[in-house]
Amino acid sequence: MAAPALADDPPRAAPAPRAGRAAPNGANYEEVINYAKDSASDITALQQQAREVSAARNATAAQISTLGALTAKPSAVRDRLEREALRLSATPRIPSDTTVSAATREAAEDMRTLRVELRQQYVALEADAVALAPYAVIASPSSTWVIPVHGELTQEFGPTDYWFEPARTHGGVYYSHFHEGIDIATAMYSPVVAAAPGRVVWVGHLPDGAMVVLIAHVGGLVSLYAHLDDGIAPPRVAAGDEVQQGQIIGAIGRTGMTTGPHVHFVVWRNGELIDPLSLIKH
Repeated sequence: MAAPALADDPPRAAPAPRAGRAAPNGANYEEVINYAKDSASDITALQQQAREVSAARNATAAQISTLGALTAKPSAVRDRLEREALRLSATPRIPSDTTVSAATREAAEDMRTLRVELRQQYVALEADAVALAPYAVIASPSSTWVIPVHGELTQEFGPTDYWFEPARTHGGVYYSHFHEGIDIATAMYSPVVAAAPGRVVWVGHLPDGAMVVLIAHVGGLVSLYAHLDDGIAPPRVAAGDEVQQGQIIGAIGRTGMTTGPHVHFVVWRNGELIDPLSLIKH
């Protein structure tokens, strides 16, 4: 008699994390942004995968523990089989006497075999859990982000008359000049912090020379911090680093095309530009 499983649906091992993409070299702005967008999507998916693997691992551990208790006491095996037979509306095949029958011994052996298989499954799930651990600990952004630096808001998000801002279609409308984020000016070398928890996916110079830190967040969100200093106070983070909300990532600088020390702060949600101020309580 084959021993019944202790769960209706046995745990399914989740696939290993997808292979990483080749990091951009910064020579193309759109390539950098697309890389960050894809990274944010990966982080969200991998965090969900981490939760599923953890749940499957814990369920498997519980099955192993229960099977261990059953096989340690043959009479308990008999009682368990009888309950399963009644649950399935089947005629119990266990003899009515209280002796440990051959059927009971066979069932106990089946359970021991199942326990060995579950242990092997647990090992595989644990390996997946270890691989996914860096994603499991990334906190989801709260509904309110923090301002990356305190200073003067010198330029807002959206259409502008400034000729040097590039053309962009936003919300289905074409604009000849559009500012992708907000500019906050303050003193040189003032600390710039992560507006929300996430994982740094790229640090480097854009084609115009601006030093940039890109952070991917759970939920398809990406934040960009540009014009950071790259000399006296270069960025304190590197690609792959987990960061918390309010953690210093760099300092105000004048790298790239800029008329003064400030941070250019940009946010995307699922690849679409949004006004950073919509996420910041002010």
